[in-house]
Amino acid sequence: MSTKTLRKRIALVAVAALGAGLLSVAPASAADGTAIAAANVSITSTVGTATANIGICKVTASESATVTTAATLTFELVTNGTGYIKIDAGSASFTGVTNGTVNSAASTATFASSAGSATLKASAVGTVNVTAYTTADVAVEAYVITVVAACAGDVVSVSKSFVQGTAAGATATSNIDVSGSLDVTAAPAFISVALNDAYSADLVTNGALVATATNGALIGWNATGTASSAVAATTAATGYIKVTSATAGAPVSTVVTITFNGTTVGTKSVTIRGKATKIVIADITVGHSGVAAGAAGAEGTTASTTNGAGYFTYQFKDAAGNTVTNDDGGVKGYVTATSTTGLDALVTAVNGVVKPTAVTGAASYGEGEFTCAGATKSGSTTLKIAGTNSALETLLSDAVTLSCGGDLDTWTIALDKAVYAPGDIATLTVTGKDANGKATADDVALAGATANSSPGGGATFVTAPLDANTFVAGVKKYTMIIGNTEGSYNGTMKLAGDTETSAKTVSYKVASTSTAVSNADVLKAIVSLIASINKQIAALQKALLKK
Repeated sequence: MSTKTLRKRIALVAVAALGAGLLSVAPASAADGTAIAAANVSITSTVGTATANIGICKVTASESATVTTAATLTFELVTNGTGYIKIDAGSASFTGVTNGTVNSAASTATFASSAGSATLKASAVGTVNVTAYTTADVAVEAYVITVVAACAGDVVSVSKSFVQGTAAGATATSNIDVSGSLDVTAAPAFISVALNDAYSADLVTNGALVATATNGALIGWNATGTASSAVAATTAATGYIKVTSATAGAPVSTVVTITFNGTTVGTKSVTIRGKATKIVIADITVGHSGVAAGAAGAEGTTASTTNGAGYFTYQFKDAAGNTVTNDDGGVKGYVTATSTTGLDALVTAVNGVVKPTAVTGAASYGEGEFTCAGATKSGSTTLKIAGTNSALETLLSDAVTLSCGGDLDTWTIALDKAVYAPGDIATLTVTGKDANGKATADDVALAGATANSSPGGGATFVTAPLDANTFVAGVKKYTMIIGNTEGSYNGTMKLAGDTETSAKTVSYKVASTSTAVSNADVLKAIVSLIASINKQIAALQKALLKK
């Protein structure tokens, strides 16, 4: 007998609490009088057909059954024992007992030291609870009998059927997709289908299983398809849909819909990434003058890297803009540097350091470094990088600018506005230049910022400046929350540049932009009114004295 579910265990405890006065079913030999145990009792009736076991829809021998009122359900004690079986709830009765007795209400079948059986028949649609007890009224087995008007077998149940994205057409076991199975690069995607009825049983009768795909994707049952729809006469107890692009190497995003006899059983979104058609460069840093790039590694390996060397990332993209790894490009797909103008004395080497990693989605990228020659040189040059895709087509990126810069020499600070309302958000921009007037390298820190930065005027930095902060393309920005008190204020900062080391200030005002009358305005008006009244009284007194 199978291991009991939590539901069943709870039912056993509940029924045991109500067990006083019940009869017990216990297959035990006459010699030893052993009380029945859970393993002694089971439902032996099987699922019905058109001619046998009519009305029995589903049976789990140790737990439950689904039947109609036309069915008779047999509970059997497979070994001798003592105990009883009782109908605890529901409209049903025991219509027959072998090697035992039944009470006058036909609700309890009792067995004493013998194997036997009891036949149950339901009389109304609903739920019938049946429990097996020892003679000591200890519940040892509980059953839930669901009585329905008609069996739902061999009719597809969407909730009990599975439509699952799989790695290679494996059998569907749930509706949870295998990771990455519906987002593939230059390969088929597979959707496995397992259709079940309301009792989680395979269908018996073939039906029309239809799959359709949008956007021109091709689909086929258990094979490569030639059209955007496919039909199979099957029960689909197992099977899979193969999804491909209509053109080899072309990307496609599609939604596949699966129906059985007109009932939609599931949909799946599928992305097939195509061959690489372009290279996109991003995340370019300003290299530090005099710092050489790490040596390029073998294809697909991580080479040495150097702090301060110029750095960039690159991605292969298909025609739809999806990121791809370009693995099919092989050794020739490995990125190399090129330039229509030629690399100059500023940038002396560019290394493809890491080939794009095999990660599905936009996270797949490669890395490159470039050398900035000479500790006193700074400036920029243009570069393109090239590769080859799976079709042996040469790919060339757009031209990008690679820059080299030195240490911090001069610097400026500026606010984004001159006047702020109380509570405004302000941006303080620090700009750093090297001795050649070019942007500082990206590894240059804002030395002195921790101890020598103040927003002034009751304002606060959202994230305070730190010595460890570094420039990005010669710029570092900080966000300030402006104070609530109106007035004129100064913010200050002091950095240790090679030439400029003195503190610098930024001036700003805090002024309300509200059109409402302020308390200060009201007070000013009252004072003015009192002064006017006093003046008029004095004039009146003077006139009266003249008379």
